[in-house]
Amino acid sequence: MRYRDADFDIDWDLKVKRGHCLNNLKITKFDIHGNVFSTSASSGPKSIKRVHEIIDKPTFLADGVSAADVKQGSLGNCWFVARIGIYGFVFHRDGEWMISIIDDKLYLRSPDWDSPSVQRHLLEQIDREDNETEYRKTYQTGSQSLFFAQCRDQNKTWVPLLEKAYAKAHGDYAALQGGWIGEGLEDLTGGVTTELLTSDILDTDEFWTNEILKVNKEFLFGCSTGILGSGFGTRDGNTGGHAYVVIDAREIPAGQRLTRFRNPWGKGKKGNWQGAWSDGSKELPPEIPLELNHKFGSDSVFWISYKDLLRKYQHIDRTRLFMDNPDWRISHKWMSVEVSWKAQIEQNFRIVLKKETPVLMVLSQLDDGFFTGLRGQDKIRLQFRLHEVDSLEEHDYRTGTYAVFTMVVAERRTSQLSVEDIVKAQCKQKVDNDKLAQVGMSYDIAHSKEAAQSEAKDTAQKALDLAKARETRIALRRKDWEDRKTERDVRRKQDKKEVENVPKDQSMQTDDVKEVIVEKKDKAVQTEHPEVSTTVSDEKITLPGPEATAMKDTDKAVQTEDTCGNSVTGGCQGTSATPQSSTVTGSPAPIVRVPRGPFPPPPPACDDDPTPKPRPPINPPLAPGTKPKPGEEDDEDEPDAEPWNAICIAGFRVYSKDEGLELLIWDESLDEMARKVEKIFAVGKD
Repeated sequence: MRYRDADFDIDWDLKVKRGHCLNNLKITKFDIHGNVFSTSASSGPKSIKRVHEIIDKPTFLADGVSAADVKQGSLGNCWFVARIGIYGFVFHRDGEWMISIIDDKLYLRSPDWDSPSVQRHLLEQIDREDNETEYRKTYQTGSQSLFFAQCRDQNKTWVPLLEKAYAKAHGDYAALQGGWIGEGLEDLTGGVTTELLTSDILDTDEFWTNEILKVNKEFLFGCSTGILGSGFGTRDGNTGGHAYVVIDAREIPAGQRLTRFRNPWGKGKKGNWQGAWSDGSKELPPEIPLELNHKFGSDSVFWISYKDLLRKYQHIDRTRLFMDNPDWRISHKWMSVEVSWKAQIEQNFRIVLKKETPVLMVLSQLDDGFFTGLRGQDKIRLQFRLHEVDSLEEHDYRTGTYAVFTMVVAERRTSQLSVEDIVKAQCKQKVDNDKLAQVGMSYDIAHSKEAAQSEAKDTAQKALDLAKARETRIALRRKDWEDRKTERDVRRKQDKKEVENVPKDQSMQTDDVKEVIVEKKDKAVQTEHPEVSTTVSDEKITLPGPEATAMKDTDKAVQTEDTCGNSVTGGCQGTSATPQSSTVTGSPAPIVRVPRGPFPPPPPACDDDPTPKPRPPINPPLAPGTKPKPGEEDDEDEPDAEPWNAICIAGFRVYSKDEGLELLIWDESLDEMARKVEKIFAVGKD
């Protein structure tokens, strides 16, 4: 049985007309529901066949790989197929290599014989012995029948299969529509691309000697024109907004500096340079092509002078290669960077160099091309500076520790939907959405790269929460102890003052006065309300002597009334009568202790109607015909704009030849939390 890729099954996807392998969440690049008789590229492919059904003698590679093999199909991915120096189904994504495994099914331009089509209708007008066989041979055989990328050699298959694997890695073919050639070079080689403007090159001679002449060895170059100019068009044959790749550079004995370009269209002379040193020009005599190993033809390969390159092409993508040199080492870290309203420089990484070495540093974001459709509203630009720790001077970097300061500049694209709104819109139908699940998984995988930092933050936050809880418990226990101590001190002072205020009498000395404890009997004392009316009876109590320790209570010696109406004549709630004096024959009045404790708040002031009344409105309604005062207009506030919480996952890569190099994440919040925890435990020990 032949292998069928269940994760990227283009055959089933096209037959059930889902289009998940062709289109992304937001844009329908290919209309698979359109007219079946339409032959435009936007109508999408019409059928799918396996490689052995398309090509009679298929070969993945025959006689090696050549740039002339590549022919761009119906997809605007010249930025990717312009340079395939290293081929295979392994791609570089966000600093890591990923594997993409596919089957051999490919999209075709023409539908199957059993489906209605213009081609079938035309063939049926001719009396042939086997129209179906003729149809298959004419419209569904060879690399030319493919809808997307093709090989010039009709039996080669590596170009369309590589393109399919790349589309699967990105989720669909529409994700490959448009882009920069440097992105494709990085994904294929794992190198580092730098965008250059030809007008910014300081020394063109040094650039030619140290970089252009090292093409395919240390560097790869892609060029484009019209990107920053006044629109698209042709410039001496060159097409604006189109990607070209530099495949060779020579300096001939005549003193001319020449560069060899490749046009990924591969269609004759369309889009090729037609100026000096092009095919058929007077500057290219018959003996020069032999020296340059150049063949005239329609392979879309042409020569252009270095001077014209700098004059006609404004944008250059230079990709530095590392794979062929085993001495290079790479260190990579990801972290979540806070996006402030005003851009500011903060330290986020540290580099520890153990020996002198050439260093190349890259600050990057997540490649949102791998989760197209969930990009959201954030448009972020990153910048960074490198300084030696505790120094702001710029100098050559030798062994030591260096701080990396980054700056995040964020912009909100209000014309775009946020990620949350996109997900809500996709879930409105409340049905299984396989495309959303696929893109969402890629989104989650990308944003999980800073999981180590998040776990460290969570651990530090938990430690800080535990330390704060411990600090709170200690503070509460100390406050409770201080309150009890204060209460004891106040009680001692009151007791001392009461003892000192007892009058001296002949029958009782001050030293012999003892407290008389009044026992609570038959609810004699009630403290349900603070309005306590205490009445001491006139019954005389005779003490047997100064050594007495107790006395008998009279029934209802102390009474507490629930209301004040019966105990005080003419009084109101909240008032009480003055208690009657208590007399003791032959001795001073005994001390009666009233239990201390919190009492409920006093009742509201007395009123004829105790029913609570509603509070008057703060802004009473205006009478009819009355105009509001200035500043009191009842303007309904417009709904506030939705909050914007930009997300930036930044990655920092360091290429060097130092095996002991250390790349560290420097998070100020983690250090601050650690200091707080140490401070709390230090105070607790004291």
